[in-house]
Order: sequence, then C-alpha cells, then structure tokens
Amino acid sequence: MKHYRIDSSLLSLEEFKELTANRRMLPGRVMLHEQMDVRFGLLKSSGMETLGDVLRILGSKSKIHSFAIQTGLTEDYLVLLKREAGSYIAKPIALSSFPGIPFEYVELLKSRGINNTKDLFMQVQSEHQQEELSASTGIPAYRLKELSSLCDISRITGVGGIFARVLYEAGIHSTEAFASTDPPTLLKSCQLVIEKHGYAVGKLGEEDMNYGIHYARVVVSCDHLRDNS
Repeated sequence: MKHYRIDSSLLSLEEFKELTANRRMLPGRVMLHEQMDVRFGLLKSSGMETLGDVLRILGSKSKIHSFAIQTGLTEDYLVLLKREAGSYIAKPIALSSFPGIPFEYVELLKSRGINNTKDLFMQVQSEHQQEELSASTGIPAYRLKELSSLCDISRITGVGGIFARVLYEAGIHSTEAFASTDPPTLLKSCQLVIEKHGYAVGKLGEEDMNYGIHYARVVVSCDHLRDNS
C-alpha cells in the first residue's frame, strides 16, 4: 500500500538540493538559491545525508543555533532551510478544495471519518476498496476513483485542490503519470484547461512543471522503495 507522505529518510540530501534548485522561491526564500554548492557541501560534511537528517538536526531553535556555530552557516539561512525541508512533507487538504466534487459527497465521506485527502487516499487505492466504499456511502465508484486520483496528485507538494483539478483535466490522474510527463507539453495542456474553465491557480510556468515532475519522481521512487523493503 502506498503512503500519503514520502519517507523523509528515503530522500537524499542531493535530491533535496535539486528539488530546491528547481523550485520557484518566494522573495523571502530566495536566499536558499544562493551559494547552494557551498552550503549543501557544508551540510553534507556535517553529517546530513537525507531530508530526514535536515529535519532532525534542525529540529529546534537550540539545535539550529548549535549547528550554525558548527558550520558557519547563518541561523537565518538554517531557519529557512528547515521550513523548506518541512514543506516537502505533503500536508492533507480538505476534499472540498477540489472543484467539481459535490458537497453531499464530502459530507457523506466525513460521516465515515474521511475528512481529508490523506484519509481518502489510504482507503481507496484499489478498485475493490472503491467499490466497498461506494456501497456503504452511495457515492458512485467512478467518482471515488476520480477522488482517489485527485488525492494521489495532491501528494505532490505545491499541488492544492484547484491545481490538482487542472492536472486531472489535463490528463494527469496519478503521480506516476505526472512523473513521466514532458514539462512544456504539460504546461500547455494545463493552460488550455485553465482558459477553458477559468480556474484561479495563479501564474504557472515551466519552472513549476519541472519542480512538480521532479517531486513526483521522488514520490514514485519512495513508493517503490517502500514496496520492496
């Protein structure tokens, strides 16, 4: 069975670096793109090997302070790095955030203790599970399959409810499909969907697609590693 979140111990520091380099940063986080080779070299030489190490070693203000003294990296940088690392652990979102999902379906699922994307994803990964939940709720199985796909896509950090819907309408129904897509082609498909339906997702660029595709590959890799462990 797939997990909603990636295992942070399976994402290498080098993969974290590459993801960070490919991510469009808000003005307050632009520092993370500066001197990346030098800074990540210091992180690695100081014992960080995985995303999990980053989260653990920078787990508190006192740890950040000690690590700053140890490495010469500024506390401001390390605080931003910790926040960035935390953002790679997908957070569940409300099922109501997906456009096109009837309110009554959301309420029916809530009555079964399914309140967000993580809850639903963990319960309807197979066709059999979808049929069982359909029988107990009255929600058509094909709509639960659709919701399962939307939840799967939302495991990619940065993909909220509206963007997940855009991707779904553009033909992306799984993280595997996202991972194997060409960035310019996907961007064009998403832009056509946005123009057709008027979805408010902000300005999308090829950089956003590159990041999403790279992260989707990480998710797929973690799924496979867990399956084989």
